[in-house]
Amino acid sequence: MRVLHVITGLDVGGAETMLARLLEHGRRHPHLCSEVVSLIPPGRGGARIAATGVPVADLGMSAGMPSPRALLSLARAIAVRRPDVIVAWMHHAQLAATLAAALARPWLSAPVIWNVRHSVADLAEEKPLTRLVLRTQALLSRGARAIVYNSHAAADQYRRLGFRAPDQRVIPNGFDLVAPVPREVARARLRKRLGINGDDGPLIGMVARAAPMKDVPNLLRAVEIARGQGLAARVLLVGKGMDEDPALAPGAFGLPEDSVIRRGHRGDVADWLGGLDLLALSSAWGEGFPNVVGEAMLAGVPCVATDVGDSAALIGDTGAVVPPCDAAALAAALVRLATLPATQRAALGERARERVRARHDIRDVVDRYAALYRDAARSTPTSRDWARARA
Repeated sequence: MRVLHVITGLDVGGAETMLARLLEHGRRHPHLCSEVVSLIPPGRGGARIAATGVPVADLGMSAGMPSPRALLSLARAIAVRRPDVIVAWMHHAQLAATLAAALARPWLSAPVIWNVRHSVADLAEEKPLTRLVLRTQALLSRGARAIVYNSHAAADQYRRLGFRAPDQRVIPNGFDLVAPVPREVARARLRKRLGINGDDGPLIGMVARAAPMKDVPNLLRAVEIARGQGLAARVLLVGKGMDEDPALAPGAFGLPEDSVIRRGHRGDVADWLGGLDLLALSSAWGEGFPNVVGEAMLAGVPCVATDVGDSAALIGDTGAVVPPCDAAALAAALVRLATLPATQRAALGERARERVRARHDIRDVVDRYAALYRDAARSTPTSRDWARARA
């Protein structure tokens, strides 16, 4: 079975990470032959996928600038590759793949699956172009053979927006269940790497890009409140733009300069994530199923997240979930978990690890995607069926 993945971009993000994981475990289903087409030139995520041996191509579009020429190029790519299934990741790719597949229909009839990786609690929070794309998608969604969501929250929200397809299902993200580095070893390594001498308070980490939806200022305000309550915490911000955004400077939040450590994107996050005392995710909107929370839990790190997407379902009783945009509630949760006795916090982290291991094994997720492709292909008329219908 030939599977063509069409994705908006291949830089750094949850969708790119999940696509890479699926392809890295492709040997579980050797009958699947995958290719990837990115609308815009690929970045770091493209290199990771190319390392699996899966062909990666791009249409050369500019970000945020749809191109009729690129749409025709995608239609030609579909006609030439003749996939049995097209899987479109993220909004712009879903719209482009649906239109391109319609253009290619005289030569090929392949089912299009939309893979939604976002949540939309309030459409007004999205950019104007994204709002337009979502409204257009709602009108075209019946043309998709299936819609797969990575969170139950997103599935409910998109249905309310008018997204319809014959098959709609939720497949959460999955993780490689590798043996973690012992927590004390990871903790010592991370502090050495960051130049932190001794054990002078908990280290709270956030791994994300510096984007409005991540609401990093909310975390910094919460840390300032927590420090005012006597918690001598440091915060580590890691991700694209975290080290460059002047709005995230410690002084803007009344924090000592050495209490906030900022780093840009790093490819070795998995190596040191287990060295954190707590992981925080302060997103205001848009999260579907946050990969970094699952990765931290798998490393034995208790997590505090805002109640966006499926964060609450993921964390369960192994951490804390607070309302978005509420710095006081976030601060209270950080203080409560950070001041637990070391043995209790370790036990909480161990429960988090076992929760992910029991519910989010990447091998199970790969199998569910393979079943989705099979069902979509079996229930879609072939090009020969279309020819008979026209006759």
